[in-house]
Amino acid sequence: MNKDSTLYKVILLGVLCGICGLLLAATNALTAPKIAEAAIAKEKANLELIYPGATFTEVENKDDTGLITGVYQAEGKGYIYKVETVGYNPAGFSFLIAFNNDGTVGGFVPIQESESPGFGARAFEADYTSKITSLTSQDAFPLLSGATYTSTAIVNGINAAKALFNEQMGI
Repeated sequence: MNKDSTLYKVILLGVLCGICGLLLAATNALTAPKIAEAAIAKEKANLELIYPGATFTEVENKDDTGLITGVYQAEGKGYIYKVETVGYNPAGFSFLIAFNNDGTVGGFVPIQESESPGFGARAFEADYTSKITSLTSQDAFPLLSGATYTSTAIVNGINAAKALFNEQMGI
């Protein structure tokens, strides 16, 4: 076959693409577990704010609302849900809500927020978060007067996590 022919070039290109595809697939198979561990390690600092020293496993997220962006099981302790939503500030915010295996709230940790000081930001202060952490997965979560957009967004995120937790635990 002539090396200048179009057919030769097409076959050569096809073989090279096939080899590259196989190499990429092999690389992906080797690195996928490391990538998953790295993703959990990135979140681990935040997860340990709720369950220090726990072993975390990422769990399949079956949330239909689109508010829950991560679900983690803390071995022997409970589940942590990462929620991203939008309150009054269109930049949005994210937080972690945890439910202990017995259904009580294990913790509430804001990760990122930029709500209005004195109004929406109050939803991330101890007065409000202590009310959240005193409840269970079967309780209604309170709104915060004067910060309805933000607290409604928080409650919607918590309700999504609560529904997922109750389904996982058969409650």
